[in-house]
This record gives sequence, C-alpha cells and structure tokens, in this order.
Amino acid sequence: MTYYSFSVKKFLKNPKNKICLAILVLLLFGLFMANKTAFKQKFYQSTLDATTINIQQTEQMGLNVKNELKLNPDDEILKASIKELENEKKLFQSQLEALKVNDLEKYANLGNQVNLLQIKRIPSDTSEEYLAVSSSIKYYRTVKAVNGKMGVSMNDTSESAFTIAYAIVSWLSSTVIFVLLTVLIADNLSSEIETSQIRFYQIIGGRNFKQLIVNLLSPIFVVTLITVISFTVLYLIGGVQDSFGTWRYPYYTPAGDIVPIYQLVIKTLILFIVSLLFIASLGQILSLIFKKSLVVIGIIVLFLTGFLTFEKEVWFQPLKMFFPFEYLGYGRLLNDAEFLPSNAFGIGLIYLLSLSFIFIMCSSYLYKNYYYRKVGKNDRT
Repeated sequence: MTYYSFSVKKFLKNPKNKICLAILVLLLFGLFMANKTAFKQKFYQSTLDATTINIQQTEQMGLNVKNELKLNPDDEILKASIKELENEKKLFQSQLEALKVNDLEKYANLGNQVNLLQIKRIPSDTSEEYLAVSSSIKYYRTVKAVNGKMGVSMNDTSESAFTIAYAIVSWLSSTVIFVLLTVLIADNLSSEIETSQIRFYQIIGGRNFKQLIVNLLSPIFVVTLITVISFTVLYLIGGVQDSFGTWRYPYYTPAGDIVPIYQLVIKTLILFIVSLLFIASLGQILSLIFKKSLVVIGIIVLFLTGFLTFEKEVWFQPLKMFFPFEYLGYGRLLNDAEFLPSNAFGIGLIYLLSLSFIFIMCSSYLYKNYYYRKVGKNDRT
C-alpha cells in the first residue's frame, strides 16, 4: 500500500501529467459549457426552422386536398383529410408559439398529438415512416412513464441526469479523449526508464510483478477518479441550473431499442476502465521494447488515428469488429451496432482484457529481465 501511494503521488507530481489532467478537466467542462450555449442555441434554431417548414408543408397539403375536393365535392375521405390537416396545422402553430416562450414540455406534448394524427394517415405499418412515427410515440410514453421531462425530440431533455449521462456515453468514446489519455498513461514506465529511475527499484526489493502492476494501475486509478469527479460536478451544476431528473430516463439507441440511460452509463464506465487498462498495458510493453516515451505515445496515437481514418471507409465497416480500437468506448458500439454482433459489449470486454493480460505477462518477463546499460559494461539491476 505504501508503494502504491508513492506511485500515485509520483504520477501526480509529474509536470506533464499535471498539464494533461488539467486539459482533460478543462475539455470536459468546456464541452459542457458549449452544449449549454452554442450547441443548444443552434439546435433550438434548427427546431424552430423545422417547425416553420412543417406549417408551410401542411398548408400546401391542405390546398392540394381542397383542390381535389372541388373536383369531387362528395368525397367524404377528402373532407376528413382536410379536417385532419387543419388540426395538424393548428398543432404546429401551437408548437411554434411554445418554442418562442421556451415551453419545451408543451412542445413535446403537442408533438405527440401530431404523431398520433399522422400515424393514422400512413397506409403501411411496415414502412419506414410508420416505424419512425411509432417509435416517437413509444419513446414519448416511456418518458412519461418515468416522470421524465421531455425535450423537443428523442434523446433530448434539460434534465441533468440524462444530459450528463449522454455526455459520458459520447465523450468517453471520443478518439480525441483517448489520444489525451494515451499521453497521460501510456508512458508511465518509459519515463522511468528514460530518467533512469528504474535502476533504483533494486533498493526496494527488486523489479517484481507487484511493482509492474502498481505502475500500471496508478495512472488508471487517478484518471478514472478525476473523470468521475468531473462528471459528478457537472451533474450537480446541471441539476442546480435546470433539474436533476431521473437516471431511468429512456435512451433511444441507433438500433431502435429504448433503455434506461443509467444502464448505458454503467456499461460505458466499465468499458472505459478496461480501455484504460488496455492502453496502459500496451504502453508498458512498448516502453520495455523501445524505452522512449515519445516513441511509445507516437505508436499508440498512430494506431488510434489510423483506425479513425479507415473506419470512415465503406469497405472497412465489416472489418471493424476485428480491431480492439473499435471497442474503446460504449458509444462507439452503439453507433456501429449494424456492423457488430448483438453481444458486442461482452466481446469487447473479453477481447480487451485478453490482450491486456497478454501484454502484462510479456511485460512481466521483459521487466524482470531488464538490463540497465552503464558506460563500459552491462549491469543487471
């Protein structure tokens, strides 16, 4: 325990680590503020424009039906359609007024009424339009079932529980975040080799497996703790500004499933910690091979950015599942669900943990047999 405390303190005292941790915290808070201001305003304006367009389209549809009714004045179906379109137009106009006074709850309620009208006019219950409207109605009812505060669309609300949870899922899957984390945790051992601190380990009992594990887990513990504290503070800030909300708030996945947001948060944090273990263990074995921090960080960042470049290519989509970098972040698994097996989360955990175990075992062998080169001769330390 003493050596673990020493390792954590040593990690925190490193100037490079202090800067990277500060950047990580500032990045999380910066993204939070951007979502609260610029992104939110842009989304609000696009919703306002879309509602205005809906009114115009409904008016045009009403004119078209009225023209048809002139040719067939006894058509009861056309008469009923006109009434439905007029009701729909009134609902859109009410939505526009609700937006102008920022009454998002009323906007959502009116939107559900629009969906209930529109779904009656869709002829096929297997069409994409029918499925989309049906999903919106189902999502709205699920939100109301947990006493949630609905926003202007699915996966949108001002409740702090959902907004922070959604941020956790999204941000902890970002390649930019993992590049920063690589700089933080991947060179912990190589920096000790470069500064020759590794030669003093013989004084405290030699280089053994326990020291290797402590060296591996110390940065992971610090990064995880700082990340959790940052999101907790953001949750409290968001709760004071708006409302804390419920962690059972539903999330509509790209695959069309509706699940409580807390389930996604738990899976995201588990996969985040395992991803840190993977990056740290990969960094350790590369450190013992190349012994240079910049080389270690450069190789891992090259892997990450290279994968990011190729993953956008159509031909690469079916191959994603075979690369460990695909499983660095639960949000990535949700977005790529169509290219991954249904149990991708479990596969990702096993894949990353297996690779981490292999890296640790190889590092253990190299660590115990590491030689510190002195001038004129090689001495084992």
